[in-house]
Amino acid sequence: MSNPFPVGSSRIVGFACVLGAALSWSLAGIGIKSVPLSGLRIAGWRSLLALPVILLVLLWRVRGDLPAVLRLSLGRWQTWVAALCYAWTMLSFVLASKLTTAANAILLQYTAPMYVILLSWPILGERVGLRDIVAVVGCFLGIAWFFIDQLSSAGLHGNLLALSSGAGLGLLPLLLRRSEAPSPHCDARTRSLLPQVPTVVLLLGNALVVVAGFPQLVRTPSLSWTVWLWLILLGVVQIALAYLLYAAAVRRLRAVECLMLASLEPILNPLWVALGTGELPSRAAVYGGLLIVSSVISHGIYGALRKPG
Repeated sequence: MSNPFPVGSSRIVGFACVLGAALSWSLAGIGIKSVPLSGLRIAGWRSLLALPVILLVLLWRVRGDLPAVLRLSLGRWQTWVAALCYAWTMLSFVLASKLTTAANAILLQYTAPMYVILLSWPILGERVGLRDIVAVVGCFLGIAWFFIDQLSSAGLHGNLLALSSGAGLGLLPLLLRRSEAPSPHCDARTRSLLPQVPTVVLLLGNALVVVAGFPQLVRTPSLSWTVWLWLILLGVVQIALAYLLYAAAVRRLRAVECLMLASLEPILNPLWVALGTGELPSRAAVYGGLLIVSSVISHGIYGALRKPG
């Protein structure tokens, strides 16, 4: 399918989309901090409110092929494992944001590329180079810096949950690539349906979060309209809309451009929380976070500059 936008217009749309995605993602911290509910309850409502939007997107993309797409996706073990990783990423991030600072939660989740590098060879058979090793070492040093002043058990538990959220997020693209890889005997129709698997993973992952939080969802106390507004924002904007915007951006921009603009998220997330609640990260968290973010961005830029396009 040809691109309906001229080159210049397409790039402008791409930049607007990735900026919108980064801004939407960055609202997670202030949203979670502003909702006076448990982390599991917030995660459940967030995913429940995101599900209708994601389902509508899937229906629009596949139209009459929904049964075939679901049979194909749900019949692959990679889809279920990827959905579990995605569900754990969302659950652990929300719980971490309740137990530690927003800066710690998002910056430790930003270690996800480190897990991609470490697991690319065992899962996909891709070789690890020197720049990959340097990036992983940088992330490890940043993590160590984070934990220098973590003496309270609450902060420590939150940071460990944030790290596990990064691991789940890092595993996700590897498993999605495995799930989208056609088998040698795939026919043309099956190959045409495989690109829809990630959306099914997104749908299934959010459904699993709703199931995990269901016992608490049914016991949710009466909430004010401002709390419901935050929950809608977290589900519809911070999950569903951000996904759609980023998916639109990657079709129009180079990978390095998406990486650079999306890296605004770990900067804006704690900024909104600081402005809204006065919560500030520790000095060790700032230094460790800068080391993690710079390692990830440098790795992405170097890799993108070595490849055409």
